[in-house]
Amino acid sequence: MKSKTILAITLALFVQTAPSFSADYEKVAEKKLFNGEVLSEYKLPNGLKVLLLPRHDAKVVTFQTWFDIGSLDEKMDTKLKKTGLAHLFEHMMFRGTEKYPDGKFDEITSRIGSEKQNATTYFYRTNYFESIPSNQLKKLIELESDRMANLKLDSDLLEKEKGAVVGELRRALDNPGRIAWDELNRTVFQEAPFRYTVIGTEEEIKGFSIEEAKYFYKTFYAPNNATVIVVGDTDENELMELIVKYYGDMKAQEVPRYKMPEEPEQKKERRAEKTHPQATSDILLVGYRVPSVNSAEVVPISLLSTHLSTGMESRLRKALVDKGIAVAAGCSVSNVPDYLEISVSLAEKHKAEEALVVIDREIGMLKSQVIKKEEFERALNQELLSLYNGIEDNSSVASLLGDYLMVSGNYMRGFEIIDQFKKLKPTDLKTAAQKYLKKESRSVVIVRPQSKKS
Repeated sequence: MKSKTILAITLALFVQTAPSFSADYEKVAEKKLFNGEVLSEYKLPNGLKVLLLPRHDAKVVTFQTWFDIGSLDEKMDTKLKKTGLAHLFEHMMFRGTEKYPDGKFDEITSRIGSEKQNATTYFYRTNYFESIPSNQLKKLIELESDRMANLKLDSDLLEKEKGAVVGELRRALDNPGRIAWDELNRTVFQEAPFRYTVIGTEEEIKGFSIEEAKYFYKTFYAPNNATVIVVGDTDENELMELIVKYYGDMKAQEVPRYKMPEEPEQKKERRAEKTHPQATSDILLVGYRVPSVNSAEVVPISLLSTHLSTGMESRLRKALVDKGIAVAAGCSVSNVPDYLEISVSLAEKHKAEEALVVIDREIGMLKSQVIKKEEFERALNQELLSLYNGIEDNSSVASLLGDYLMVSGNYMRGFEIIDQFKKLKPTDLKTAAQKYLKKESRSVVIVRPQSKKS
C-alpha cells in the first residue's frame, strides 16, 4: 500500500467527551465531526479496541480488522528474525477453522453480499476488510471473530499457501518498478528493517515451520493487538452487543515490542544501479528522508510533493513528461518508511541522468525562491480535494482511520494535519525544501534495461 498517506482523512472538527463504562466494555471517547457525525471509541477488558462511525444513509456497513503487526515486527522478533510470515498469514486467514473449514469463509461472505473483501500487509500492520448489507452484520462478526480465535493451522494448508506466496514473489521479481522500489529501501536504510521486503525471500517463505506459525498467530493476533473499525448502518447498542458476544471471551496475550534501530546520519549521496530483463527504458527513483507523520514538519513537505507532481500544471509533469523526457513522473510522501520519493519512468532513448538534472533544477528553485501564490493555492486546493473525496466512501474513511492509528498511534492525527495545512504559507515550503531536500542526504536508484547480449 504505498500511497501518500498524509493526503486523505475525514475533514472534521471534534470534541472529546468524558469516558463512560458498561459491564462489558468501556466507551473511551466520543468525537464530533464537523458535519455532525460522531466517531466513538470503545475498549473491551481484553484490550480489543473498536471505532464506530454510524452512517444510516444506506443499509450497508464496512467492517475492518487492523492488527498491529507487519514485517518490521517479525524481523525484530527474537523467535523469528525473518520476514514474510506476516504476509503469509494474510493468506492463511482465509483458509478456515474447525467450524468453517477451508473455502467456507469466502462462500458464506459471498452469499451474504460481501464486496471489497480483501486483506493487505505492510511494514507496520495487517488489515482485513469487507462491506456488507447491514442486516448481515451478525454473521460477518461471527465469521471474523472465529478466524481470529480459531484458525486451523496444519502443515498441509501452510505448505499450500507457501506455494501461492512464492508465486506472488516471483511475479513481483518480474516487475522492474517493484525491484527499483525494493532497492530504494535497501539504499535509504542501512540499519532499520525497512531494508527487507514485506513479502520476504523465497528461502524465508519456504522455511517457515508450523511451530513458528502457531507462535505468530497466538502472539500477534491477540485482541489487545487488534482494532475493529466499523463505518455504516449500525449503532452502539447493536454493534457492541455483538462485539462483546463474539470477541469478549478472547484472552489477551503478551505482545513483544521492539525499538527500531537508529539510522546513522547520512552525509553523502547514495546510489544504486541495476538492470532488469523486463525493463524497456530507465526507471529513476530518488528518496529524501523526512520526519515522521507525527511531526508538524511533514505537512509542508507533503504540500511540496503535491506541487511537484499532482495535476496537469505540476512542475515534474511540465518539465519531464510534457518535454518528452519521461512517460510518467510522480512524487509522494511515505509515512512508514519516512521519505519523500520522486519516481520517473523515462521515455525510450532518454537516460535517468537526464531526468536527474531536471529534478535538481526544480528542487534548486524550491530552495532559492518562494513559490508563486497561485501555485501554492493550486497545491493546497488539490490536497483539500483529496480530503473531501476521502469522506464520501465508508471503506475509505475506515481505512484512513486505521492507517493513521497504525502509523502514528493516533487515529485522529489526520484532523491535526488539516489544521496545520490551513496555517501554511508559501515560505514554509521553501524552508522545508532547504532543510530536507539536500543532495548529500538523498538516495538515488536507477534500473536500466538489460542488454540483449546479457
